[in-house]
Amino acid sequence: MDKYNHFEIEKKWQERWAADNIWAVENKKSKDNAYVLDMFPYPSGAGLHVGHPKGYTATDVYSRYLRMNGKNVLHPIGWDAFGLPTENYAIKAGIPPAKATKDNVETFTKQIQSLGLSYDWSRQINTSTPEYYKWTQWMFLFLYKHGLAYKKKAPVNWCESCQTVLAREQVIDGRCERCKNDVVQKELKQWFFKITEYADRLLEGLEDIDWPTPIKAMQKNWIGKSKGALLKFEIRNSKSEIEVYTTRPDTLFGATYMVLAPEHSLVKELKDQIKNWEEVSSYVTSAGKKSELERTQLQKEKSGVELKGVSAINPGNGKEIPVWIADYVMASYGTGAIMAVPAHDERDFEFAQKFGLPIHYVIAPVFGKPHKDAEYRKTVTAIVQRKNDNKILMLKWKKFDWIAPPIGGIEDGESIEKTAEREVLEETGYKAKVIRLLGGTAEAHFFADNKNKYRHRTDQAVLLELENEEQEEIAAEELEKHEPVWLSLKEALEKTTHDENKPALEMILKGNESFTGDGVVVNSGEFDGMDVEKAAEAITNKVGGEMTNQYKLRDWLISRQRYWGAPIPIVYCETCGEQPVPEDQLPVKLPEDVDFKPTGESPLAQSKEFNKNVTCPKCHKEAKREVDTMDTFVDSSWYFLRYCDPSNEKEFASKKALKAWMPVDSYVGGAEHAVLHLLYARFFYKALYDHKEVPHKGGGEPFTKLRNVGLVMADDGRKMSKSLGNVVNPNDVVKEYGADSVRLYEMFMGPFEDALPWQSRGIVGVRRFLDRVYNFYTQDSNEKNDGEKILHKTIKKVSEDIVSMKYNTAISQMMVCMNAWEKTGAQAEDKKTFLKILAPFAPHLTQELWEALGEQGYIDKQAWPSYNEKLIEEEKVTLAVQVNGKVRAEIEVSIDESEDKVIEQALAVEGVKKWVSEKEIVKKIYIPGRIVNFVVK
Repeated sequence: MDKYNHFEIEKKWQERWAADNIWAVENKKSKDNAYVLDMFPYPSGAGLHVGHPKGYTATDVYSRYLRMNGKNVLHPIGWDAFGLPTENYAIKAGIPPAKATKDNVETFTKQIQSLGLSYDWSRQINTSTPEYYKWTQWMFLFLYKHGLAYKKKAPVNWCESCQTVLAREQVIDGRCERCKNDVVQKELKQWFFKITEYADRLLEGLEDIDWPTPIKAMQKNWIGKSKGALLKFEIRNSKSEIEVYTTRPDTLFGATYMVLAPEHSLVKELKDQIKNWEEVSSYVTSAGKKSELERTQLQKEKSGVELKGVSAINPGNGKEIPVWIADYVMASYGTGAIMAVPAHDERDFEFAQKFGLPIHYVIAPVFGKPHKDAEYRKTVTAIVQRKNDNKILMLKWKKFDWIAPPIGGIEDGESIEKTAEREVLEETGYKAKVIRLLGGTAEAHFFADNKNKYRHRTDQAVLLELENEEQEEIAAEELEKHEPVWLSLKEALEKTTHDENKPALEMILKGNESFTGDGVVVNSGEFDGMDVEKAAEAITNKVGGEMTNQYKLRDWLISRQRYWGAPIPIVYCETCGEQPVPEDQLPVKLPEDVDFKPTGESPLAQSKEFNKNVTCPKCHKEAKREVDTMDTFVDSSWYFLRYCDPSNEKEFASKKALKAWMPVDSYVGGAEHAVLHLLYARFFYKALYDHKEVPHKGGGEPFTKLRNVGLVMADDGRKMSKSLGNVVNPNDVVKEYGADSVRLYEMFMGPFEDALPWQSRGIVGVRRFLDRVYNFYTQDSNEKNDGEKILHKTIKKVSEDIVSMKYNTAISQMMVCMNAWEKTGAQAEDKKTFLKILAPFAPHLTQELWEALGEQGYIDKQAWPSYNEKLIEEEKVTLAVQVNGKVRAEIEVSIDESEDKVIEQALAVEGVKKWVSEKEIVKKIYIPGRIVNFVVK
């Protein structure tokens, strides 16, 4: 054979694979079935860049591996083709979106096929075809039939540039995720899916699926389940009440004012009672022009208006408190009203400070555990700040190596303020003047080494200011114990020895004196001394409230005022009202006589074709079609089901096909889809599951295992972008280095889930490796037994790494094997075996060499090789395990075991555990073949 000609080899085998349709698979139920799925691509006009094949190659490697292990693998491809970018491009180019989509799909198809990906092309789907969106419309009707789709008037996120509504998830930092322009609030009648009905089950289902922990956390945070209480506040001189939902009913006695969302119905209802209506009305109008993000950003300047003449009654203590409106309270969250507890909520605290509202502390943090013999004292912690440099006065203890602020007990008849000033003078010699109390009280339980007794103290921090730099003589008794030192605020906080002395310093550092943690209830009458959890229920019951759960999750807004999406299958009749289109009339097709330029009104409204001969399915009188289209995330919420049976004209997929493949065994895609697509798809599947439309297997979860693919960045570390001019086109790289080189490099770059820069020198190195493989197989070489051991070690490593998607280390091991063989040679059978394990990564080259060795058929149809345990037994070595230089145990490890594994094994030994538990390991020392040493303190 001549030099490795990737162009000829890849063209040859891609044509043969296509002619033989070797990746097609039948819908037969079998325990050997495996469904491996990529998140299907959006066919943009830009085509693929080298980042896209990373995920596709990974699933392809895994699919080929599974086939060689006897699995029937469904590995399909399709196109998420509806959406704004195509419509916007079509407007700009002056061509129909359908034509733009067709052209883009052709480009993507050629690019993907050039990489030799083993997709079953007979199952290809396109969400923008009537054959597909007929069933998207069926899904809408299914949800509508079961009360999970409804229309209502609601404030929505409106993009002026795109002239359409956006779901909450499509607004990033107050801007449209597509065009990056500002989003405003607008009130429109819109269609929603009732995803909130499934909030608890969407949370519960996360426990049983093999997904990355960060993705689960993102979904949990988005659903945002919270336990709290509904409480009612009477309005003075009114029959109306303000109902609030709070997660902290234990703080009710600290509620010093109420805040309503500007849109709250009570604002208009109480108009006659409000003395400053003009001011209030103006604020309501102003708030309506802001986006949700603008209104709720924590760092934004707080604004609000008091409803003068309106006050509420705190049901806990019967006190009258003012009522305000403020834009940081949203009508769509909770009840659209809050009880404001500035002492225990950062945002409420800032608002109260700005408008001079009362702050009343009702929760005290607790440090340590009570002791029956403890001596109780009320104390003061004095925080003295020097004006000229803002440094804090601290005490450096001599005998105990402590750093602490001055602390002292309150004497009989002495005020908190006087105690603070006295303690500072006695212990430091400085005169300081009290500015104010700092936060509320704190409770501490501890053993006082300096007093040799258990203590229980209730402490109040006080902020003081140094009167002058003069220092009086300190008593010898005090100097013997400690000396005063001045530290920066940050340094004082870092060096403070005891946790109970830190909160006051933290408050000064963050500039907010609210305490938002747990503790015991204080200043709350009969509930004083209760822990917060017990108090929450007790207080709620006392005032006639109701403990309940609420969620951040909102129903999914699916209406879009654009053309390029699936029409919503609803008609409106003057006699019968809103009516679903009968299933036998699906699909409701997109018309072609449309000016799809954005006007704010749906383009379908002006189409004669779309609105021609529309009748009510109930009374058969003239009717009008719904002219909005569906959010494109509706299309992608069920596409994985259509792959099971893509040509079925009678149902979205047959029960037989669904039982054969669902749920998806392995799903791979970007982490950016954590909330939107993955949450919506799970909602759809659970709704279908409840009505026996999908198999029972999987417990209502569509994706058993999920793995995230890390981005491929440009070589400058930035995201690849056409506008930045740093996109690397895979066509160019395939042409120069070959598809197998691209595949191998994408998998060799680093850990699969990491974002990594594309580096041209890296693909050069991988190409050299393939050249070496080609030369090794096409030139005469010695046939020796020496290479068998390294081969079996490689089989084991590659097998394990493919399953765990550690592709980079699998390739590294194959390189190690080839390096060894180039020195020793290898037997003919071993060379065939090596080709089998390289085949999933470099299918074209290995197939060519397989044929060159005289073998018949496709290498992918061969059985995956097994390894001989005896041949991979590692040489062992005994290591001493030391803690602070003293031998505490011995362990036996493989001579080439990784440092991480050795450390892990050493820490698991009982003889080591007891010497390192509850201590800080400051250093780990590993000398291969000799010792492991842990330095602890």
